[in-house]
Amino acid sequence: MSRHSRSALIVSDSAPLRQYTASILGAVGVAAAEAASGFQAMDRLAERSFDFYVVDLDMPSSDGLAIFAISLTGGVRGPSPAVIGLTAGEEDSTKPGPWGEATLLARLPKPFHPDELVAAAQAILKSLG
Repeated sequence: MSRHSRSALIVSDSAPLRQYTASILGAVGVAAAEAASGFQAMDRLAERSFDFYVVDLDMPSSDGLAIFAISLTGGVRGPSPAVIGLTAGEEDSTKPGPWGEATLLARLPKPFHPDELVAAAQAILKSLG
């Protein structure tokens, strides 16, 4: 049996950020799949479901918010995804977009401290039971 019982989809156009995030999540028992764009994220979501998403909200080619709008309205995996957003913008700023049932549980600055990601992930995992 794998030591990873939970999973996350990490979506960012930055390979180092994806790898850093996956490493941190792996250390707390979360298996991570990676996507370099919203388009790749949609492919990953079509393949399987994830317990939560870690999404770069500032991607130039496909805004992270669009992933959730498409996944929710298109009936792709998960009726109510929990989201950890990564952003270089102001913490209290909001972007317009159809979040639907998606829940932004944390907004972390780029760069973020590993403890911030761990705390956000553990809060999500606790809510999942």
